Amino acid sequence: MILRVEGLVKRYGDLVAVDDISFGIEGGDFVTLLGPSGCGKSTILHTIAGFLEPTEGNIYLRGENVTERPPNKRNIGMSFQNTALFPHMTVRENISYGLRMRDYDVQSYENRVDEILELIDLPEHGEHNPSELSGGQQQRVSLGRAIAFEPDILLLDEPLTGLDRVLREEMRSWLKQMQAETDVTMLYVTHDQADALSMSDKVIVLRDAKKQQEADPKTIYEHPANSFVAEFVGKSTKFEGQIKQNGNRAEIETSDSKIAVDSERYRSFGDQNENEPVTGYVRPEDVGISTNGNTDGQNAFSGSVEEILDMGDRSEVTVVVSELGTVLVYTERFPDFNEGDEITVEIPDNKVMLP
Repeated sequence: MILRVEGLVKRYGDLVAVDDISFGIEGGDFVTLLGPSGCGKSTILHTIAGFLEPTEGNIYLRGENVTERPPNKRNIGMSFQNTALFPHMTVRENISYGLRMRDYDVQSYENRVDEILELIDLPEHGEHNPSELSGGQQQRVSLGRAIAFEPDILLLDEPLTGLDRVLREEMRSWLKQMQAETDVTMLYVTHDQADALSMSDKVIVLRDAKKQQEADPKTIYEHPANSFVAEFVGKSTKFEGQIKQNGNRAEIETSDSKIAVDSERYRSFGDQNENEPVTGYVRPEDVGISTNGNTDGQNAFSGSVEEILDMGDRSEVTVVVSELGTVLVYTERFPDFNEGDEITVEIPDNKVMLP
């Protein structure tokens, strides 16, 4: 295991910034700390790097306790949101900086800089200054500098924040490809769920200084551990009610309806008390929609189209269902119905999530 964090606590007086966080990262993995602003993710990153001293807990690199080591003794690379490039240095000089500080001989670091320039797709920009590069190019230089000396782990503190949508998507693809080519271990911090789900081998969701769930992206998205994870990661429709047993199935009884749930697909209801309050969720891409007016099927409800947002690759349709409230549905782009039309929504019982 490359990195192990045990019982990490960071307090600032009465403020608890990180509350008993533990996790581990295997070599070559891409792990993301995901959560809203103020949840403690950057504090964890900076404590691992050695810029902050933990109040409690220990940090291990390759099995060695480095909790009390200064940053320059941890063999950790780090890339920041603002790139932190030296403006008076060329791209080549920026990349070689860490190598020179580690006493690489001139020939060794020159060869390594050439390798990094190729890796970050900037072989012709070595003599340029950072101000002559685009935002995406600057970020690639920052990443190249951080991995040039072959760190045990690369820490990334929201490096894609501030990039426009197209460039951000390009950088996601490039970053994941670069990680695969170099097999460098990465710990990435973001509040952007798309970053986390698209790039990570494992996601650690944080809220209010505490870990909420740690799992692969598919599990995080389809089997959220609690209501916060269900609502923070991806969009969904929420409905509340009470559990009722119905043979080998379960039903959520709301004030106006019953929603069947496949207990084997998502959760065994055997441990639940009859009439226990629950909150259910369904993802918009899992909800069916039709204009045939047939509501005879299981979990089929009649509703009125309140809003259609055409997003280019799909449409987001908001449907008002009297028994459920507002239901969000993803459809093909530019659907053949209009706002105000009566339609039918169908919720598959095996897609109902009960965190």
